Amino acid sequence: MKKLLATAIVATVLAMSCLSRNPTIEVYRDRFQSVTYYDIEKFSEDLKTESINISRIEKRMLEDGDILVYLTDQNRLRKMLILELDRDNRGFMFFDFVTYDENGLVFIEKKYVKLQASNIFDFDKGIIPEKTEGVELWWHNLDDVEMYLVPWNPAKLGKYPTAGLN
Repeated sequence: MKKLLATAIVATVLAMSCLSRNPTIEVYRDRFQSVTYYDIEKFSEDLKTESINISRIEKRMLEDGDILVYLTDQNRLRKMLILELDRDNRGFMFFDFVTYDENGLVFIEKKYVKLQASNIFDFDKGIIPEKTEGVELWWHNLDDVEMYLVPWNPAKLGKYPTAGLN
């Protein structure tokens, strides 16, 4: 009886685990993992200090599944995967990111980070800081429609070309 109950519990947990996985996010993450440090190091030559338009309009520059490459204020390269960007106009972004050290080794890595509109983020520490020191990214809302991801100087960022990724 105990063995049957234990088997039933394990089967239920496994079934719930499979149902709770979002296959789209898993595809995004597989693509994200295929982008290596050397890929982003090469792409980093094209990074800029310009904002990226994430406004609630047709010409939005980022979508779910897009990858950003970033140079932090401490000269660390980073890649960021947009999992969910302002879905249903809720004012939240969910993302994964990896920040590398100067040798190309993972310095910090986090999954499913939540950032609310009008907030800032420090990728060298992996936190939403209380002060602006060390900030690399600001989600700047001008109003309910016009919004930008702004690299905080001297940080730079760019949208990684994902057309050739499987």
